[in-house]
Amino acid sequence: MADEAEILRNPDFQELLRQRSRWRWGLSGGLVGIYLAYCLVGVYFPDVFARSFLGSSIPWGIALAYLIIALAIFLSILYIRIVGRLLEVPFDDRGSRQ
Repeated sequence: MADEAEILRNPDFQELLRQRSRWRWGLSGGLVGIYLAYCLVGVYFPDVFARSFLGSSIPWGIALAYLIIALAIFLSILYIRIVGRLLEVPFDDRGSRQ
């Protein structure tokens, strides 16, 4: 239990937690903003979503919804890769960065 408390108090570990939190909140906030913009356009400008997407039978609203889903998946993968790199920092026996 003492080792766990030492790790939690370690300034390098605290910095890793801060970096992870910044990425998490930044990417989450961006995606929520995109969802909100999509909803607001749908509410206030429904004719935009009803238009044909590049001359096909698919409306813009459906095409943008699929794009937002793809963006959410991409941002999830990006977050996992970034946080994985942050946590790959080598530590010595005392818990300090090398």
